[in-house]
Amino acid sequence: MLSKRKILLAGFAFLFLTTIVRANGVGVLALVESTHAAGDALDPFFKTLDQALSWVAIAAHFFIYILSAICGLLLDPGFISLKTDAQSMGSTLLKLWQISRNITNILLAFMLVIGAVMTVIFADNSFQKYAVKFVLAVILVNFSWFFPRVVLDLSNILTATIYALPSSINVPCTTFDTKGQSQNCKVIADFAFFKADIDENVWKCPVDFGGKEKIVCVREEDLESGANTPNAIFGGLIYNHARFQYFTKVEAQGGGNPLAGPNTAARLPQLLTFTLLMTIMLFFSIALLFPLLALTLVLLIRIPVIWITVAFMPFMFLGFVAGDQMKIFNPMEIWNKFLHAAFIPVVTAIPFSIGFIMVNVGLTNQPAGWDLATHPFMRQFTRQIVPGVSNLWQLLWVGMTIAIVWLGARTAFKMDALFEKFASPIMNAGASIGRLLVKLPLLMPLPLPGGATPLGIARVAQNAEQAFIDPLGKFRMPEVFGGGVGPVGLAASKITNHVTANIQQTINNEITRFNSAADGAPGQNIRDDAIRKIRVELEKAATQAGVTIDLTNKQNLVEVLRKVTDKVPGGVKLDETKLK
Repeated sequence: MLSKRKILLAGFAFLFLTTIVRANGVGVLALVESTHAAGDALDPFFKTLDQALSWVAIAAHFFIYILSAICGLLLDPGFISLKTDAQSMGSTLLKLWQISRNITNILLAFMLVIGAVMTVIFADNSFQKYAVKFVLAVILVNFSWFFPRVVLDLSNILTATIYALPSSINVPCTTFDTKGQSQNCKVIADFAFFKADIDENVWKCPVDFGGKEKIVCVREEDLESGANTPNAIFGGLIYNHARFQYFTKVEAQGGGNPLAGPNTAARLPQLLTFTLLMTIMLFFSIALLFPLLALTLVLLIRIPVIWITVAFMPFMFLGFVAGDQMKIFNPMEIWNKFLHAAFIPVVTAIPFSIGFIMVNVGLTNQPAGWDLATHPFMRQFTRQIVPGVSNLWQLLWVGMTIAIVWLGARTAFKMDALFEKFASPIMNAGASIGRLLVKLPLLMPLPLPGGATPLGIARVAQNAEQAFIDPLGKFRMPEVFGGGVGPVGLAASKITNHVTANIQQTINNEITRFNSAADGAPGQNIRDDAIRKIRVELEKAATQAGVTIDLTNKQNLVEVLRKVTDKVPGGVKLDETKLK
């Protein structure tokens, strides 16, 4: 049976072969060509390759504009609130909450009747220990609309405060134009997608195919020094310092088109350089696109999570009363999910705001003692790699800005296993594609005069296939479609959400007993017993989570235990060196 690696290799080879044959005809498959013919054979190859890179870059550019517009809206502190006026969605959510509150009050009344019957008729005093919690639940259930409002207001205030940091310390935003001249930062004040009859004196259309209908147009404004909104800080950061507005532009050497001309062989250095620059621009586009996509997905999922948790918040107090007796679902998770979703804008504001300050200060203040003319990082390029990026120092801060966006996206989806489940595969896919694009220009063998393999189809496909493979040998792309690596990690995330305080305490005690056991046979018996008890507790949580996993497999047990001890507060780490 063919392996996935061989199938992927064959697929790349067939796709590449089909492209070349369609461009040049069957004659391109001749094993021996003259020097002149070898040069001519390059022309359609580079045209096809560069056109493919261009279309992918334009598509990525288009989605970056859309995603940045959505992120700027969803990160705004005022986007979600629980106001109940006529112009907000809070009034509808309040009606849903009222239904949940009424149902919860009925259930609490039934619990009171059952407790009274068991105490009076059957003389069962075990229900008395729930009396205090029950009274508190009856009171607090009617305040379960007030608590989320306070939390959301606190989140919005903290978010606005963090985004105000750059203006509070008066950090000017400076960038560089396409000629490398310093200028004030711009911010996108308005977007227009698929719009006709655009006034091009007011609007700038970076994605435009020359028709009457413009694909993407933006209206720029100067970024004021006192700006303190997410659109100003986050948008200003990626628009000016990630420089995504220029990701579809490559500077041609001498102002000419390297894809045009009678002698392809003479233009080979220009063709290679042009293709390399296009690959770099596409790499930057992909590097920015995937974290933006992951962040947008998390922010979109956050909205229904807040609605669902607030609407069913009264049921949380059933879990408050019952405690660990709720075997199927712990209603206290409603509150935990709400908290995680509510504070996502806060945790993402920190890297974006601090990163905005860092990039603006670092870009215009090179280290002391650097000679602007001779230092390798300050020496000017003959040709700009990215429009407006004239030296390695400026290129460093473009990469730093994209890294900040990655950090912000990871911070957002790490808030909860639910968000991580959806966003993490996207980030992994972006990393895989990025590795492929980095290697692509260096992996293409070129036809030499009299060479036997004109385009090295098999080698290109093989190298491309290897670029997709993770250094650890794991194929990342299928994760986007629900397959791929990580089933144990996914199960561990679900189990973690169902680890109760009692289970966690037992696990901590057994891990402590395991770690402190002496060497030798008696100590090994203690460690074996501790592992057995840990497995029993994790199987309880797995049952509540509806997860089937073989915890007798020590590798599975260790991976689940790592997840539990990392995510559950107060977790004690297992000394894995003693595990046999």
